[in-house]
Amino acid sequence: MNKNYFFNLFPKEDEYLIASIWEDILLCLDIDYPVYGTVFLPPHIWIKISEFLKTTNLNILTFGLTEISEKKLIVFVPKNFDLNNVEPIVTHFKIDCSNKFKTLHHKDFLGTIMSLGLKRETLGDILVKDNIGYCVSTKEIFKIIETNLKQINSIPSKISKVSSNDIPNIQFKEFTDTVSSFRLDSIVASIANISRSISIDLIDSGEVFINYNVEKSKNKQVEIGSIITIRKKGKFILDKNLGENKKGKFKILIKQYT
Repeated sequence: MNKNYFFNLFPKEDEYLIASIWEDILLCLDIDYPVYGTVFLPPHIWIKISEFLKTTNLNILTFGLTEISEKKLIVFVPKNFDLNNVEPIVTHFKIDCSNKFKTLHHKDFLGTIMSLGLKRETLGDILVKDNIGYCVSTKEIFKIIETNLKQINSIPSKISKVSSNDIPNIQFKEFTDTVSSFRLDSIVASIANISRSISIDLIDSGEVFINYNVEKSKNKQVEIGSIITIRKKGKFILDKNLGENKKGKFKILIKQYT
């Protein structure tokens, strides 16, 4: 494996973080046994790690709030190791602040948890529904939260473990549109409801991401299933190609994260 190549995949990331990931990879290869990460990584990091390891003797498992959540805690696993023997390393839990007087939001839950002195990367995504915050963390971090978090914005809280199956589904707003092609500038113009020229400006300025990686080529062909993030516009999934109409344009189904 090429260490310099690996580090060059993450030019803007914290060098200590990338070095610790590299050391975990080497350790897993050395001991031929799973090595567990300790922090939740954003998708632009864990996706690149997964791609890098395709040419090695390692796999990775990812653990997050849900299968489509962004932040993931990873486990490096030798390819000859039985994945069924990999011990779960995260705890799913809910912080129940049900009340009739105040509506709590994502920032309320995250801010209160961070006020305990924890770092953001020790916690996965948070999903809030009906004043209940659904969270995921390592077992050790869960114990800290369970012991010390008593209320959020003066609303008493009850914390309990839940199954991953108990996490509510992420909600999407669905809509359809027609595009002349699957070029990135055409797709961005459609899903953000902006002109083609403005979409090109956003792409050129690095405001558009495909599967969490910056994409500056307006000619890039966007594949069905891709996640497209546009800063200040939102995050979308190019979900389906519904077919071509009589004018030669494609009808597409878009899902927008809400």
